[in-house]
Amino acid sequence: MSDQDRTGYSVDTYVRPNQSYCCGRAGAWGKSCWQGPGANGVCGGASECNPVRVGDRWECRRPKSAGGPCTNGPLPDGSCACTQPPCTPTRNLRSLRGAVSKIAALLLLLALIIGVDPSVNSVVNPAAIDAGHLSSVHAGFTSQNGCASCHSNAPHQAGGWLLSAFKSSDVSEKCGDCHRFAGPAMLAHNIDHPKNAKYAGQAMDDVSCASCHNEHKGAENKLSKVADTACAGCHKPSVDNFEKGHPQFGPKYPYAKPGNVFYDHSAHSEDYFVNPKHTKGAGRDAKLAAMAKSDCTTCHAVDNKTREISIKPYEKVCAGCHQSQVIERELVLFEPERLTVASSVMLGLSRDGDEEANTKALKNLWRSMASEGQSALTRMAPDGLVAGLSNEETRKAGAAWAAGGDLPQADAPESGWFAGENSEGNPALFYRAAKHTDPVLQAWFKKLRAGLSDKDDEKRALAREAMTEFLDKQTGPGACGKCHSAGLRAVTTTAKPGDEWKYAPPVVPDSAALTKYSHAKHLNVADPSAGCSSCHKLSTTSTYPKFFTPKAVPIDSYQSNFASIGKQTCVECHQKGKVDSSCQTCHAYHAKHELNIGSAKKEVAKK
Repeated sequence: MSDQDRTGYSVDTYVRPNQSYCCGRAGAWGKSCWQGPGANGVCGGASECNPVRVGDRWECRRPKSAGGPCTNGPLPDGSCACTQPPCTPTRNLRSLRGAVSKIAALLLLLALIIGVDPSVNSVVNPAAIDAGHLSSVHAGFTSQNGCASCHSNAPHQAGGWLLSAFKSSDVSEKCGDCHRFAGPAMLAHNIDHPKNAKYAGQAMDDVSCASCHNEHKGAENKLSKVADTACAGCHKPSVDNFEKGHPQFGPKYPYAKPGNVFYDHSAHSEDYFVNPKHTKGAGRDAKLAAMAKSDCTTCHAVDNKTREISIKPYEKVCAGCHQSQVIERELVLFEPERLTVASSVMLGLSRDGDEEANTKALKNLWRSMASEGQSALTRMAPDGLVAGLSNEETRKAGAAWAAGGDLPQADAPESGWFAGENSEGNPALFYRAAKHTDPVLQAWFKKLRAGLSDKDDEKRALAREAMTEFLDKQTGPGACGKCHSAGLRAVTTTAKPGDEWKYAPPVVPDSAALTKYSHAKHLNVADPSAGCSSCHKLSTTSTYPKFFTPKAVPIDSYQSNFASIGKQTCVECHQKGKVDSSCQTCHAYHAKHELNIGSAKKEVAKK
């Protein structure tokens, strides 16, 4: 048989892939017609012979385009000897898939429309689109408005639901109705930081809440529990093993920033707590010092769940050695023959100014004090700088000095204002602090700190000179400068060359804001013999005291009393098979979060 069969149909062409139909003819012939069906599905191939009667016989006149006359020719009655079944056009796979998709879409539309729930004002049956139960923390606050509490498309009819498939359905905006953050809600970690512009090739300025928190997982679902894979979506390379994958901690972790209080742990542990010169001195508690040397909890409160171990109240620990210094260090307000730094601030006079003018101003002041008493000073210092000073003491000093005489002899009280001979043997009107947080000294430091930022150059210079003397570690009033010089000196956030007021309270870095640690959970697993030193070890090379000086020092030069804590310290416990080491164990996503549920909370309370 040739490449054409007896009917003239191709034996090697079975499918026309560019059409919606293909020839499905089968049976005895088992061949598909070479032309295949048309676009409308009608058979496009030739069928039978074309018999013509010529005289007393029949001849096959099939055209050459269909294969020419067949070999056998027509039968005696004129019927074709090669009769075959006609084409059977059938849909190809591509056309069949399209039809199925259309039918599925229609069925979905019918399910939404005909599933009517008479209990709701909608043609959509909520049961047909129920995503599952809400978590218990959200179920109560959504009971009044239902799905519309979070989904803006919920109140719409069926058409609205269909249209919502082609536009954003992020519920993050609704989350913001109840949840508030310290920074931009949609910014990565809610922190406005240059790194957030693009991280690991991804824009980080519009992070959806649903990226990490998935609802409709059941009442017991913990929305705050996020899988490590959520973190890995942005942080590359991802950390699936803390021991092997997490980067090393910083070289100063966690002591990169100085605090407001100067406290030299090395000096106290190695000298002040053990040297008899200090422990047996007047006003020193040797027993307390011995306890503090061997046990950190003598001074630090550990019954908390915070990252920072707080210091016990001053009265319970520091006062054991320092209270006598607080009382002994006097604030000298006035002396009859010279301007003190305090009087220069009150009068607005420089101690290096015209001596005759300064002497005249003091004599005028003495006369005012003698006649008006304490009110003569409160006009000059209305901010509590002379709080508690009596008329008697004020007039006594003013009258004696205006007359050019001396103050009567008397014993100074342990605390408060006194006009008489001070600890240096000079006639003066001076003040002794009664306690650690003394209100008069606090008022003076507030006044001087404000003066350091005054626009007037002369006032700023007077405040700087006074602050330097007030913070002197050996003679400053109340001995405040021994521990608080750094915090009290802080007026700007940046250091400039030659600027002695360089220090500012540390700003918590982004990494610290997102890192959490509870001492309470770790104290019970620490080595009993080592205690806190299991993790916190004193540094043998630290230059900690040098940072707390009046001269400008770059913030990066700060070195803690303690050596950095390395990752290996944590790995000893936090590893697979021992203690959880997932991302959320130590890291939080939101820098600061608080609820603002308002009326929703009140509605639930009523029910």
